[in-house]
Amino acid sequence: MTEVLTVNLNRCENCGVCEMACAERHSGKARLKVKDTLRSRGLMFDDVALPIVCKQCESPQCVSVCKTKALVREDGVVYLDEAKCIGCGKCAKSCPFNAIFIDEGPTTPTVAGREPSALSMIFARKVGAGAKTKRRAKIVRKARKCDRCKGYDNMACVDVCYFKALSLRDVDTLAHKGKKEHEALVQRQLATREPVSEA
Repeated sequence: MTEVLTVNLNRCENCGVCEMACAERHSGKARLKVKDTLRSRGLMFDDVALPIVCKQCESPQCVSVCKTKALVREDGVVYLDEAKCIGCGKCAKSCPFNAIFIDEGPTTPTVAGREPSALSMIFARKVGAGAKTKRRAKIVRKARKCDRCKGYDNMACVDVCYFKALSLRDVDTLAHKGKKEHEALVQRQLATREPVSEA
């Protein structure tokens, strides 16, 4: 049984609290996008939509393209080891649900003693021995994705929703309730059953 995170469109008020709770739990970076789903109408199944978040695919393409083995699938959940991630973006490009985000941010700049420049040596300008300067912060790229709040008893987004609009549902309950192309995508990536071969 594969469970996916769903948004009940009759209950959701598009308040964004779920995204804020996710960001708070994950160092200020949300791992899901519900507001974008509602704007674009996302993957629709009657009165339910699938937010932009990892669907924990049965055969995840992101895991197979990751050269550093930063992505692994354990107990039905795809986890990201950010220490191994080099931010190449291959996983994000391979995800059929656009559920992996590449985040760019600066590292903390380091302080180092200032070295005399060529011009200062030519024109005999003296640089103070104790002068310090900050080295430019290096930009670091890392992948970000939902880990179903690993290490916690609950998912922050589901728990915080006052309107009870977010819930985990068995993917099979969504069958025959949406657009054919949406059903095909979800079944292709998430179905646990082997496809019936045509004789």
